[in-house]
Amino acid sequence: MADYDEREEELKTLSSIFPELSPDSEDFYCATLEIPVSPAKPLLVRFLPVQGLANLSLDLNGTPTVNAAAYIERDVELAHLPPLTLHMNLPEKYPEEAPPDVRLEAEEDWLPKEKLSELEQQVRSLWDDYGRCQILFSYIDYLRQGAEQGFDLDQSADGCLVLPMSAEQSLLAYDSETKQAVFNETTQDCGICLEPKKGVACYQLPKCGHVFCKSCLQDFYNNAISEGDVANIRCLSPDCGKSGPAVNGKIKRRKANSLHPRDLLAMGVDDQKVRRYVDMKRKKKLEANKNTVYCPRTWCVGPAKSPKYPPIPVDLGTYAMHTSSDDESDEESTAKHNKNPQSPKAAESEAALDSADRLAVCEKCSFAFCRVCFRGWHGQYARCFPRNPNELSAEEKASYDYILANTSPCPTCNSPTQKAMGCNHMKCFNCNAHFCYLCGAWLDGDNPYQHYNKSGTDCYQRLWELEEGDDGQAPEDGRGFAGNRRWEVMAIEAAREAEAQEAAAAAQAEEDARTDGALQAQEREQAQAVQAHVFARMARIELGGNAMAEAPQARQAGNARQRNPFPAQPRAAGAAMAVRNHERQQGGQHLPARPALNNDERRQAELQRFLDMAERDEEEGWDSDEFPDDEDDFRIR
Repeated sequence: MADYDEREEELKTLSSIFPELSPDSEDFYCATLEIPVSPAKPLLVRFLPVQGLANLSLDLNGTPTVNAAAYIERDVELAHLPPLTLHMNLPEKYPEEAPPDVRLEAEEDWLPKEKLSELEQQVRSLWDDYGRCQILFSYIDYLRQGAEQGFDLDQSADGCLVLPMSAEQSLLAYDSETKQAVFNETTQDCGICLEPKKGVACYQLPKCGHVFCKSCLQDFYNNAISEGDVANIRCLSPDCGKSGPAVNGKIKRRKANSLHPRDLLAMGVDDQKVRRYVDMKRKKKLEANKNTVYCPRTWCVGPAKSPKYPPIPVDLGTYAMHTSSDDESDEESTAKHNKNPQSPKAAESEAALDSADRLAVCEKCSFAFCRVCFRGWHGQYARCFPRNPNELSAEEKASYDYILANTSPCPTCNSPTQKAMGCNHMKCFNCNAHFCYLCGAWLDGDNPYQHYNKSGTDCYQRLWELEEGDDGQAPEDGRGFAGNRRWEVMAIEAAREAEAQEAAAAAQAEEDARTDGALQAQEREQAQAVQAHVFARMARIELGGNAMAEAPQARQAGNARQRNPFPAQPRAAGAAMAVRNHERQQGGQHLPARPALNNDERRQAELQRFLDMAERDEEEGWDSDEFPDDEDDFRIR
């Protein structure tokens, strides 16, 4: 019995109870043990910057107080904190004459030194209370019970544990890693496939705590992101986001918890898919914000930089998504919108931006422009006027026309919807309203298909028309769309027909103008050719002396008619002259009488006849005796 040592016996007993007990290799009576700290109720921890901690002071009663200087604080509930390290040393006179020597250490120094000192002094109290015997197991059990209660840190004057802001990141990381390690060791039932699986193959959503297996989540979210269904990137539990208890007579309705990019990455979704989701989510938020302005460059049209919606970083886990509207009730949103109503003039004056706030910078091409006049930045002292919102650019008009022609608006929120395939029962992604794709009518969500079973309506038995989308097969009955969509299509078709008719009429008028111009040019060429031919023929005629030159003098002298000095045929005489005279006198008996012509008309007719004969190269057959006998009726002028 002389070799019996109570210290050795106690250490062996502790090793069997706590396998994680680590004895010292140099001193057999020294050992180390880690005490896990996982409070049953998550411990509230308040992180303050250094200046915030400097403002803490003690009053006369020893109660911590905060000075008047302002600072920013952050409160977080932690379920797991770094463990306490217990260093034990059993002296030679232990346990009869001396208590064990203990020393406590806390990783990251999260436990105040005052609390550590208080816990270390408790070992002597226990040694005295238990009659100075072996008390290491009792002391370890005391520490474990205190860790489960959070060492009563929530009972302090602040009601929480106050730590510097520098310790926040490490403590949050430890809490997350410990939670995941504990979760991986459990067995969970997937909320989609309903199969029991190990926790390492499942994922628990941090906001609501619902659990699904990673394979089901990856299949659903990959498909939703590929189709652009951003609204369904949320918790898949049907109970998530249901109406909560009534507060002040109002039922608070919450949307299902949306997912952060780091949640998608943690469940195994590809980084490219997650980046596409973040880009679509951000674009939707920008389009819904009325204060968003876009670059005036037609080849860019990117949104301006906004502190509310920062650019997407390389590390998606650090992206700060704007999700405040997800947990906002309808009543609260309406109250915010109707709060402090203003008149149109007041709203217009409030909308007038300060000169320093007019500067906008495109996040794509870095073009600096004015958000009022949409021109290049002209400085804050230049006066400018807003662009007329009714004026649409060519790109905006083309986009507007395409939306009218190829989408059906939601009857509740008027969001344009285009069907790629499937039946004509549609559900709006924006407001979850049910409506008909053909006529745009609102449908009852409990029984939407009764709309297609009512005889006499436009959509009777037309549930599966246009099954392959707008570009698929045409409706069998040829009726096409109904309601507003039909009128839009008819208006667009009528406008296109009118434009086609106007284009055809303009083309025909242009063709006619070209044809008329060609005919007129041809007629002018023919007239010039005839005139040149006549002049050429007349130039070859020998006038015999200066007859042509003397004609004007003779006309001035006696106004006597000059006979043609170069007749083509000799003057008729004898029997021929008698026949001609007879035909002239008796012609009325055989031919219809021609109306009498005055001198000018008769001269013009004879001259036209001569020109026609000259054109046919038959002027040799022209007889000058066919002119009237009265010499005063025809003169060469």
